Order: sequence, then C-alpha cells, then structure tokens
Amino acid sequence: MPAADCERLLDGFLAQPVNAVSSLAFVLAGMSVFVRRRGASGRALVGAFSVTLIAVGIGSWAFHGPGGTTADWVHDASITALLVLIVSVELGYVAGWTDRQVVAGWTGTTTALWLVEWVWPSVGDTLNAPLALFAVLGVLAPQLGAGRSGEAQRPGTGVFVGLALLGVGAITMLLSRTGGPLCAPDSLVQGHAIWHMLAAAGISVYVGARLAAHPATESR
Repeated sequence: MPAADCERLLDGFLAQPVNAVSSLAFVLAGMSVFVRRRGASGRALVGAFSVTLIAVGIGSWAFHGPGGTTADWVHDASITALLVLIVSVELGYVAGWTDRQVVAGWTGTTTALWLVEWVWPSVGDTLNAPLALFAVLGVLAPQLGAGRSGEAQRPGTGVFVGLALLGVGAITMLLSRTGGPLCAPDSLVQGHAIWHMLAAAGISVYVGARLAAHPATESR
C-alpha cells in the first residue's frame, strides 16, 4: 500500500480517496489528447499516448484505492509504458523513424520490461527512476539542437511549459511525502494529488506540442 504518500490509509474500497480520485486526471489527459488530435496526422502516436495515459490513471487509481499485487503491477507497468513511449518518440525525432516504427519499438521494449516487472515486482520503482531521467533528457535534447533539421519545427514553448508543470508537481510531491513539511494526512488537499493533476496536465501539454512538431509520418 502507498504508505509513503502521506494521506492516511482508510478501511474500505478506497484506501486513499483523495489520491485515488485525483489519479483520474490522467484519464482525462488521455481523452484530451485523443479529442484534440483526432483526425490529425500521427494517429498511431495519438492512440498510443491516449491509451497509455488512461492506463496510468487507472493504475494509479487502483494503487491508491483497492490496492493489491495486481494494482501495484498495473501502476508501475503503466508508468513504465508512458516513460518508454516518451523516450521512443524522442529517439524517433532524432533518427527519423516513422510513427509505426516508434510504436513498434515502444511496444517491444515495453512488453519486455513488463515481463521483468511481473517476475520481480519490486523492480518497478527502481526501473522507472532512470527511465524518467532519460525521458526528460530526451525531451530537452531537441530544444538544444540535437534533433533533425529541416523536417519539423521543434516543439518549443509547449515542451517547457509541460516540463515546468511536471517540475512543480514533483517538488510538491516530494515535500508532501509522509513525514515531509507539507504532509497533512487527514487533509482534503494532498500534495500527492496535486502531483497527479500537474503531472497529467504537464504531459498533456508536452504531447500536444510534440505531436504537432513530430517529423515522423504514418508511413513512407
């Protein structure tokens, strides 16, 4: 159970109701990505990001709600899938992959990591930490000139806004962990819940900016 996330654990279906309900922000973000980009190019990536964000929301809701071994795995595995997708998209930007190549690479890598997490459940957090670092570095690299030239505009402001939202959310989450200065176990305002909402918003902004600038196409 998520004992380190400050909110007091309750008996009942939702062990941490505020953190559980706020997890649905990722579901809304996934739906938003699909609606905003529907009919545009890059439909394979739109679908991948939409489904993955929704899965993150469901996994986080289950983790903070009913809990259990399966919920823990879905929580970690869905985050792994999202981080690998971001890394795959950014590699595709540099290497000139088509959307289908990006999705194929993401699918294969994610499936392998899911199996590892299923066999060794405790590896999830350890694995996702470096993946998050690689994702951030991958997002920043094109802004610093490491991307391909002449095929697409860099995502620009949208990426930095997304990273800023994620950064503020991450700091709030860390300060609000159990025993932290902002931890208030019985409050209706939970720092971890704020992290959920800012992270969902930040990733949604990033995805919109990246899909608008991504040079890959459905096929070539």
